[in-house]
Amino acid sequence: MRQRKHHRELKRQAGQYMTPDWLARQIVSDIRLDGCNRILEPSCGDGAFLSAIANRITGNDLSQSSQGVELLGIEVDSHLAHQARILMENKSAQAEGCFQWEVREADFFRDYLSGVANGWATDRTGTLMKESFDLIIGNPPFGGTFDHSIEDSLDKILGKRLGKKIKKETYAFFIVASLDLLKPGGQLVFVCSNTILTIPTMTGLRKLLMEHGEVTLRDIQEFSNETSYPMLVLNFRKGGQPGRVLRNSRQIDNKIINTTPNLSWGITDKFAKFFAGPLLGDYFVASSGMTTGKNEFFVRQVDESQRIVEPYRFEFYDAPVTVNYELERARLGKLPVKRRQLLEESEARGDAERRVRILPLDNPLTVPLPDDRYRPYNKANNHLVFSNPTHYIFWEDDGDAVLTYKKTGNWYLRGVGGQPYFGREGLTWQLIASRFVSRYIPEGYILDSGAPCAFLREGVSRQELFFTLGWLLSPLANRILKTVINHTQNIQSKDFERMPYPWWVNSYDRCVIIKLVEGMIAEAREGRVWQWNDAKIQQLGELFEPRTEFGESLPESNQVRPHSIERPAPGLGLMN
Repeated sequence: MRQRKHHRELKRQAGQYMTPDWLARQIVSDIRLDGCNRILEPSCGDGAFLSAIANRITGNDLSQSSQGVELLGIEVDSHLAHQARILMENKSAQAEGCFQWEVREADFFRDYLSGVANGWATDRTGTLMKESFDLIIGNPPFGGTFDHSIEDSLDKILGKRLGKKIKKETYAFFIVASLDLLKPGGQLVFVCSNTILTIPTMTGLRKLLMEHGEVTLRDIQEFSNETSYPMLVLNFRKGGQPGRVLRNSRQIDNKIINTTPNLSWGITDKFAKFFAGPLLGDYFVASSGMTTGKNEFFVRQVDESQRIVEPYRFEFYDAPVTVNYELERARLGKLPVKRRQLLEESEARGDAERRVRILPLDNPLTVPLPDDRYRPYNKANNHLVFSNPTHYIFWEDDGDAVLTYKKTGNWYLRGVGGQPYFGREGLTWQLIASRFVSRYIPEGYILDSGAPCAFLREGVSRQELFFTLGWLLSPLANRILKTVINHTQNIQSKDFERMPYPWWVNSYDRCVIIKLVEGMIAEAREGRVWQWNDAKIQQLGELFEPRTEFGESLPESNQVRPHSIERPAPGLGLMN
C-alpha cells in the first residue's frame, strides 16, 4: 500500500498521467498524416502515441506515401523510455521500412536549450532544429516539476512571449517550445489540462497560440483513473487562420474573446455583453495576504467565550549573518548570485541581524479579547455576507515578531503580501471554492493568503463595497466567474479585478441592493448565518439580472448606457 502511494506521489510530482492506448489511437485517427515527414513526441512516456502513428503509417492507406517518415520520441524517465523502445521495435519489425524511429532517453527541455544555444544548427544526431517538424504530438506533463538546474534558463526563454507572461507550468512550456520547433503549416496535437481555457495565468499562452495560428479544442469526456483533472485535446495549426478558435465544433468569435481581460476561451455570446463596460478592477484593487510560515506560532483560534490561548513568548536577539544560514532556509537550497555575494560581504564584515526566538510557555496564558497585542486575522471560512473573527494574530508593536520571523526566520517565503492593505475595510472570499464565498471585512484585520481581499481605490464611494458584495453573491456573477474568468476551484485576487462591474443595474435597484446588503451585514453581526437559499440572497440575484435585452433602451433612471459607457480612470467610480 505504501509503495503504491509512493509511486502515485512520484508520478504526480513528475506530472505523469499516461494516455490510454484507446485514446491515443482515437486522437491519431483524426489527424491527416499525409505530408508529415518528421514527427516528434517530446514526452513520449511508454509510447502510446508513437505506436498509434506507427499503426497508421503501416496501414494500407498510408504505407506507400509514408516512405522515409521519421518518428522521434523523447522521454526523461528511463523505465518509460525502455518500454517505448520495446513497443517501437515490435512495430518497426512489422513496418517493412515504412518509417524510421528513435526513442531517446533525454530531457526534452535540455535538448531544446541545446538547440537554442547552438543557434538551431543541426546537432550531432540531427534532431531538434527550429521549424523542423511537421507534427508534434503527445501528452506533456501537467503540474510536474522542472530540472532546477535549467529552470531559470527555461523561464528566460519561454516565460514571456508577445509581451505577455507565460506561466511556468510544465505543459505550457512544452507548448511554447514545441511552437518553435514546428514548421509553418505544421500541427501541434496535445492532450492537456483544461486550465488552458480561462485561468488568468494562461492568458499569455492563449494570446501566443491565437497570434500564430488557429486553435481547435475538444473536451475529453473520459481520460483514465490516474487523474480526475478535466482534460482536453489541443489541436493547433501554425499559420492557418490566426485568431480562429473552435471548441467542441463551436467557433468562438475572436472579437468577443478580446473583450475579456483574460482572453477567455470560455466566453460565449450570452456573456460577452457584460464586458461592454467597466470591470471591478476599475473600482477596487485586489490583494492576497501573507503566509506566516508557521501559523501555530502566531495565529490563535477564538473560543466561544471570546478568549484565546497563548502558548509562546517571543524574544528578540542578534545573530551573525552567514551564507550557510541563508542556504538552509532558501527555496531549493539556492541563492541568487547577487544575493549570495552580498551575504558573503556581510559575513566577512561580521554583520549581525535581528531575529526572533519563539519559546514555549510552561503555563500557556488565557487571553480575553479584545487585547491590544492581538488583531483579527482574516482566515478563510465559509460564511456569507459577514463573519465575526474566528482567529486572531499576535501583532504587538505592529507585528514586529511576525514580520521579523518572515524576514529572518526559518521560512523561505519572506514577503508580506498585501501589507499596505492591512487594517483597511474591504471585501474577502474563499480562495478554494466553486463560487465567490464572499463577505465584508471591517477595519482592523490582518490578511491571510487563504482569503484574497479587495479594497476600494482612492476616490471611490464606500457604497461600492456593499453594491459589489451583493454582486458577488448573485448567481449571474458566479456564472460569469466560472464560465469566463476562471472555471477552476482556485479564485485568485486578479479574478475579482477581471469581473465585469454591474453597470446595467439602474439607480433605483442599486439603492435597494446597497440597503439590503447593509442590513444583512448588521444581522450577521448579531449572529445571523446566511445561506445561499435565503430569500434576501435570492432577491439580490434577481436585482442583478438585466431588466431588458441589451441593445434595447434601458430605463431613464439608469445613468449608465451600455453603448455610451467609457471605462473610468482607475480610482473613479461611475456613481457616488
